[in-house]
Amino acid sequence: MDRPDRMHLWVGGALFLLALVASWLFTDFVTGTGDRLERDRILSLARTAAATLESPRIAALQGSPADIGSAGFDGVRDELRRARDVNPDFRFVYLMRPSGDALVFIADAEAPESADYSAPGDAYDGPSDELWRVYRTGIPEIQPPYQDRWGYWVTAVAPVRNASGQVIAILGMDVRADAWLATQARYRAFALTISALLLSLVALFTLGLHLQKRSAGRLAALNGQLAHRLDELQQAQEGLRLADVVVRHAGEGILVLDPELRVLSANPGFERITGHSASAVLGQVPPLFAEDSDVLQQIRSRLQTGVHWEGTLWSRRADGDRFPLEASLDVVRDAAGKIEHHVMVFRDVTVQKQLEDRLRELSATDGLTLLANRRSFDEALEREWHRATRHGEPVSLIMADIDHFKPYNDLYGHVAGDRCLQQVAAAIAAGVKLEGAVVARYGGEEFAVILPRTDEAGAQEMAEHLRRRVEALGIAHGGNPVGGRVTISMGTSTRTPPQAADFVSLMQSADQALYRAKGAGRNTVSSAE
Repeated sequence: MDRPDRMHLWVGGALFLLALVASWLFTDFVTGTGDRLERDRILSLARTAAATLESPRIAALQGSPADIGSAGFDGVRDELRRARDVNPDFRFVYLMRPSGDALVFIADAEAPESADYSAPGDAYDGPSDELWRVYRTGIPEIQPPYQDRWGYWVTAVAPVRNASGQVIAILGMDVRADAWLATQARYRAFALTISALLLSLVALFTLGLHLQKRSAGRLAALNGQLAHRLDELQQAQEGLRLADVVVRHAGEGILVLDPELRVLSANPGFERITGHSASAVLGQVPPLFAEDSDVLQQIRSRLQTGVHWEGTLWSRRADGDRFPLEASLDVVRDAAGKIEHHVMVFRDVTVQKQLEDRLRELSATDGLTLLANRRSFDEALEREWHRATRHGEPVSLIMADIDHFKPYNDLYGHVAGDRCLQQVAAAIAAGVKLEGAVVARYGGEEFAVILPRTDEAGAQEMAEHLRRRVEALGIAHGGNPVGGRVTISMGTSTRTPPQAADFVSLMQSADQALYRAKGAGRNTVSSAE
């Protein structure tokens, strides 16, 4: 009696072990990726916060109790509080620098009466290896998550540099780690799910192979009997009829093309979507490619080396209306491998594109003011900086801040404060007519305007124009000692690449100019030096 052939079971077992090892490596990789993404996100927050601080004020502080009560010290603490308050995930935000062999606090965002407050000159008594390393290397770092009675946190440390790039202090901030842990869990769950699916597929493959081996003999005999039955031919004919019904009634457009991509037949879906008559396009290259001849050439090249192409392209209907469509082309070959036909299936994705565009617009818009949000601003500034670098043109940036906005909220309430933000945002947006300009809500009561191809004089003129527009709103503000109405302070900066290495210098100088405007009595415009 022949022994049963179990080779396929050995092969299945080997595949399962390989899949198990691959799943372990995959899970480790994906989990590490999630951890790395969260580290990059938090380090980006720390770098951004450090970049917004006014380095001359920090450099002027002694890091001793003598700083308390000085304008520079109060200004730095205001900046730290603003950096903490703008992100609900921040807890402690503080500045330190070396003093002898120890690290001492320069400023702390906490209130002096808080048990967590560290006064200027207080020595830091916690783990300091990462802090010293950041100060010496100028490279931001992040400590692993830790837990206390308020939840899970991570500490991010970033260098604060002066105008020449020298590290003058280190900024530390405790950031809520819930998102970090959630991302790790989500990536780990995803990897485990994929791994489980892979292992299941290998197990099912082995089982199917085993069942196929067992039934191969019986299936061979049945296939031999059924091959001669007439009803197979009838079923095939019925299948062809049904296929014809499907093609004629399908919502997608379906074209059968010859080897040169000329139309042999078109279903009613083609006529319904494009407005072209099927008979009018027979023997011609489909009008779908008339909008972009390069796409047609790409499709020809792809089908010469493969059997499938798919993608999104723009076309025009018979009435001239331009619309997007998703299409796929497949090659049909004869027994000798020669191309007989191409089959093209496409569908109108106008509604889908509109929804995608709307979602993209919403993701880039501040919900309160309907201006560009911070993320959209960052992307626009980087994009405009690269464009200016290519063309050697100036880029100007205006940073604006509503004067005494916290007292306004305290006096009139947050609802009125939101309404005030909306009115100021509308006035600024309506006053900027330059093509390509971007008006954004930078954060809180702060706004930013990107002015492409604008020199320093143009930026100052625009800033003064916007300042007058806001003042002309006449919004009552009992907490503003200057005029008793809502005003704004504005700082401008202009850079022409490669005058500065990157756009960070443009942002820093505009921010410094804004603080000079506020220091000069507010409701004024100051330009970067």
